[in-house]
Amino acid sequence: MERFAVIMAGGSGTRLWPISRETRPKQFVNVDNGSCMLVKTVERLLQTVPADHCFIVTDKRLKNITRNTVKNLIPGENIILEPFKKNTAACIEFATMTLKKRFGEGLICFVPADGYVNDREKYKEALERAYDAAEKTKALVIVGITPSYPATGYGYIQVDSEKGDDERILIVQKFIEKPDIDNARKFFESGEFLWNGGILVGSMDAIMNSVKKYLPEHDENISHAVKHSKLPTGNRYLNDAYNKIQNISFDNGVLEKTDCIYVIKGEFDWDDIGSIDSLAKTGKADADGNMVSGRHLGMDTSNSIIFSEDALVTTIGIDNLIVVSTKDAIIVCPRDRAQEVKGLVELLKEKGYQDLL
Repeated sequence: MERFAVIMAGGSGTRLWPISRETRPKQFVNVDNGSCMLVKTVERLLQTVPADHCFIVTDKRLKNITRNTVKNLIPGENIILEPFKKNTAACIEFATMTLKKRFGEGLICFVPADGYVNDREKYKEALERAYDAAEKTKALVIVGITPSYPATGYGYIQVDSEKGDDERILIVQKFIEKPDIDNARKFFESGEFLWNGGILVGSMDAIMNSVKKYLPEHDENISHAVKHSKLPTGNRYLNDAYNKIQNISFDNGVLEKTDCIYVIKGEFDWDDIGSIDSLAKTGKADADGNMVSGRHLGMDTSNSIIFSEDALVTTIGIDNLIVVSTKDAIIVCPRDRAQEVKGLVELLKEKGYQDLL
């Protein structure tokens, strides 16, 4: 079967405010003095599939920035546009049906745009094994990542102690939402749990049949839109479909209900850049433990994350802080409260600072 890859790039990244904005979400931001996360994700996938088989699905308000960001990597027609965000079940179903209409059949690997991976070769190996497993089992396959620490910000996958027919293909026992620190430590120490990195592989038919079984409204409405439109990327049929369907993730709507799902263990280092604190994992710290992007001059400054788009940030006597300076907003907070930035964004909305979101 032909192999395709689809990057899900419609997220807003509110926990990375003010670096990430509604018009320039985190996947488009250069966070480590290099390429943005979307470009890095495309480049990783091009090790596995040709450029004309690599797609991006995002919402239509991000059309121009997406096209400009990847114009030298994949064809412009490979950007699939949703009318607006409606979670990953809609995103995956719409992209699958679009590729089904265009190519007829094939295997698709869905990956989020904001994952951080530092070992491309092991990443490539894991995806190739997942494609092979999906073709062999004719089922849905996910790539679970071996945890490197007891994380509380990620979902976990418990794998069955009994392997499938192929010892490299494990069976999912259950999915677990983000745990507290005590359970995260238990999961980490047990060796029976993997991080859920949001990487899914399956044939077009396997994905569509699963959605039809567990989310029939998604199947009915999105298939109607794709069937009746020559350009199913921004038309009234698709708008109507998205307005009618439930806002639900593919994990909650399909995977958690599916009888048998397989998992391939990914042995590469991985992190979801889901907060400003997680930016520390994307680069090397200096001698004082600081992760710095942009201009900074400090005295007695340690274990901090300092990001500046333009201005020189100067610090004295700080430890374990986040300092972010953009052209129109600054945030300073303890690193262990980085997850609360999402609440700060809600407060900004309440107070009428829409121009800064």
